[in-house]
Formats: sequence, C-alpha cells, structure tokens
Amino acid sequence: MEDLARMMLELARRHGAEYADVRFEGTVGSGLDYRDKELKEAVTSSDDGVGIRALYKGAWGFASTNDLTKGRLKDAVAKAVKIAKLCSLSVKEPEVLAQVKVERAKIDWAPRKDPMDTDLEDKVAILAAVDRSARSVKGISAVSVGYYDTKIECRFFSTEGTSIVHHTVITSLQANIVGKGHGKISSMRLRFGGTEGLEVLDRSDPVEGAKDMAERVVRVLTAKKPPSGRLPLVADPDLTGVLVHEALGHACEADAILGGDSILDGSMGKKIASELVTIYDDPTKRGAFGSYPFDDEGVRSRRKVLVEKGVLREFLHSRTTAQRLGMSPNGSARAESYSARPLVRMSNTFMGGGDRKLEELLEGIKLGVYAMGSRGGQVDTAKGTFQFNAQEAFLIEKGRITVPLRDLSLSGETLKMLSDVVALANDSRVGDPGYCGKGQWVPVGDGGPHMLVSRAVVGGG
Repeated sequence: MEDLARMMLELARRHGAEYADVRFEGTVGSGLDYRDKELKEAVTSSDDGVGIRALYKGAWGFASTNDLTKGRLKDAVAKAVKIAKLCSLSVKEPEVLAQVKVERAKIDWAPRKDPMDTDLEDKVAILAAVDRSARSVKGISAVSVGYYDTKIECRFFSTEGTSIVHHTVITSLQANIVGKGHGKISSMRLRFGGTEGLEVLDRSDPVEGAKDMAERVVRVLTAKKPPSGRLPLVADPDLTGVLVHEALGHACEADAILGGDSILDGSMGKKIASELVTIYDDPTKRGAFGSYPFDDEGVRSRRKVLVEKGVLREFLHSRTTAQRLGMSPNGSARAESYSARPLVRMSNTFMGGGDRKLEELLEGIKLGVYAMGSRGGQVDTAKGTFQFNAQEAFLIEKGRITVPLRDLSLSGETLKMLSDVVALANDSRVGDPGYCGKGQWVPVGDGGPHMLVSRAVVGGG
C-alpha cells in the first residue's frame, strides 16, 4: 500500500495539489439478526478502498474508489484535484491547514478475544440466550437481538510525510425488548459494545442485562403519568451522558462555531456552567466505543477538556477549523469510511464525577424526578435548547425513589441546565455505545455520573 500511496501523492502534486492525503481502509466482519426466536440473517462482509483529499488554492477536492488497480487510483487522484480546482474558483474563505507533527507509527489495538476466531454458532448461541432471558419475564411480547463485529485496518499517508498504520476491532450487541399489558406498549433498548473483541461481553453479562431490561419494560406498563413543571432532577449516568453529548458536545464542534450554529460562539474562557461541571472528550480510552488512536487527518488522538470547573476551555477541531480559530488541532476529524471526507466529530464525551453518593443526591428532595437513559429527543445548538425523553423514570418523594413514571420528557436551555447542577455522584463512567449522525455515522460513547439539577422542566405521560 505504501508504494501505491507514494504514487498517488506524487501524482496529486504533479496535477497541482498543494497538499494531499490518502486513506486506505480495509474491513472484515460479521453481522447477525436474531428475531422471533430464530436466526433471521447471518452475513459476513469485507470491503477495501481508498479516499484521497487534495487541497488547491484553499479548496478541497475528494474522491474515493474500491478498485485498487493503478489505473483507477490514478483516476481518483485526477478527480480529487479537478474538484479542488473547480471549487477554488468560488471559494470565499480559503482553507488553510494548521501545522501538526509528522507522524510515523504502527499501532495495533489487538483484542483479547478476537471475534474472527469465534465460530458463528457460538455467536448465535449468545444471541439466543439473550432472547430467552428477556422472554422469561412475563409481559414481554417481542425481542430482537443484533450483533456485529468489524476488524479495521487503516493506512494514512500525506504529502507532509505522515505514514500511519493502525488496527482496531469494534464489537457490538443490541437488544430491543417490547412489552404489552394494561392496554399499553412499552419498549427499551439494551446495548453492549466497544473497540475490543468479545471480552466486551465479559464486563457486563448481556444475558442478565436482558432480563433486567425486560423487567424494566414491564414495570413501565403500570407506571403513572409524571408531574409537570420545574422540579429537581436526578439524572442517571446514561442520561447525563446523552445530555452532555447532544446538548453540549455538538455545540463544541468547531465547524458549528464557524457556521454560526453554536450557542458557545464567543464563550471561550468564560464560565458557562456550575463550577462542579468538568466535561471531557477522550478518544484514547481503550475499549470505549468511540475510541481511536489517530483521527482521519493523521492527527494523534488525545483527551480534550471541553469544560473545566464550569469554564469553556476547548473546542473539537479539524486542522482547518483550528487554523481559522487560531487554536491547536486535537484529533477530532473523523470519517464514516474511506468513501467519506473527515468532519469534526466527538468520540467519548462524558462529565467528570463528584464526591457524593447517590443517596446524598436524593437527600433533601421533597418532590422531584429520577430519570434514566434516553429514548431520543431534539437539540438546537444555535439556540441552546433541548428536549429529551427518558427511557425510564421514577418519582422522588422525601429523599426516596418511589413510584415509576411513564414517558417522562425533559426540556430547557443547555447553559441554564449546566448552571443548575448542584451535586454530582462519584460514579462517573462511559455508558452504552451509540452512533452519532452528522451526514455520516460514527461510533461514539458518552457518560458521566449521577447528576442533580436543582430545577428542570419536566412533563410527559
């Protein structure tokens, strides 16, 4: 691949590119779909291809191909440079790359239990066990379990001299559990996954997790309508993570800042949250779902402190957004695959913990809500507003978690909510795996501790 990369980069220069990089990516993996108590689909797949970016007079051109013959590679180079030249005729703000260290590295995040070495029958047996466990709970009407694993080899080369090879593995299991009863339907989703092999299923038993989730699904069927108004809110680590990712993380993406689509524009170095709040984005956490050793511009990944004790400290950057804002690149440019250009993206975004126990957060709350997980919602990063639906919720009465609530919704202003954080538990963690969409889908993680917000707008039911 290195010889082909050199050929492509030299050809890009001869065509007039001021800078170019090529990203070869090869994947191999399997996917299983287990529904209605039987295996519906089992597929294995592989894909190899390359994407090339070319910069000409401040404009980007990009092309990709899955045909790695020399003729097709040369065509892709010519196409990328041609697109860049055409775009340069109308570019208003020329793109300039911030300087970064030239990297030469080979990194292998090898799994302890390589899924490629596990028989398909053994993977199916895991899914069947998860299905049986969920169905053992009375009131469960449907269960679907999905599994996939992917081994990724990425090779990145640039005209600056960067030469990187890194190997990662992603493994994921998801169960969707539906319950019926009392004239109602309820559903919840359970996920396990990480940048590792089947050892991801050793940390948390998916069979026990499915039974627990099924019991929660059934419990919601008899839950009461939640109260409405401004009440104290205790969010569990999963919901804290979703709020951090959606409401704050996207607003920290530098392309949103430059596009006038972030409430944080002009807030660098200013207090935007309670001094208890510290928020990180960390792609270096081995095993977390959103981790990677290098981003897709060849920049080494690193831990970013987005908010430190309530003060905004850093945005997420590509090389060009960093240059335009006079900041440093920090390894936050990610692409869905070799056929997509890198965009500014989060990785594992989470809130640091505090020094309290959950019981201490509940003390003193006469009437409030305890919310767990998320079933989706909406965020407006420009206006700084959000609306989320909790996956499960309970009433808090006189410092105790009491009756279950149905379809609790949360809404409000992002910065107001972060300013109203009055206590954090000491149980911060990166939670369930997920995918973030921004024109492209990439794996991410999010999390945090149990969080107490003094007043939150709640309703629903």
